[in-house]
Amino acid sequence: MNSANFVGRLVADPALKDVNGTPLVNFTLAVEEYRKDKDGQKKKRVDFLDFEAWDSGASTIAEYCKKGDFLAVETSARQQRWTSGEEKKQKINFRVNNFKMFNNRNDFNDKE
Repeated sequence: MNSANFVGRLVADPALKDVNGTPLVNFTLAVEEYRKDKDGQKKKRVDFLDFEAWDSGASTIAEYCKKGDFLAVETSARQQRWTSGEEKKQKINFRVNNFKMFNNRNDFNDKE
């Protein structure tokens, strides 16, 4: 099974692109995680993860979501590989299959 779910804040306004007549939006979410260290102190870690949405999902996210909004996404992981000069590179990108928007910052309580 290739499925992962994330909730995070948009780090920038999503920008809609056209790829051969199909809407595409790439965006980054700041996903927070809280853990306790060895002394029992709560520590926050933030990861910045890249996502892509296509078709009507892309259009909806671009139209209604803004920087700082919370977004819950259900995704599948996609591996991209390419060569840059003699160096081989790879990146994991998450393709959005389903999502829920929390545009009003009061819709989603930021609980630690």
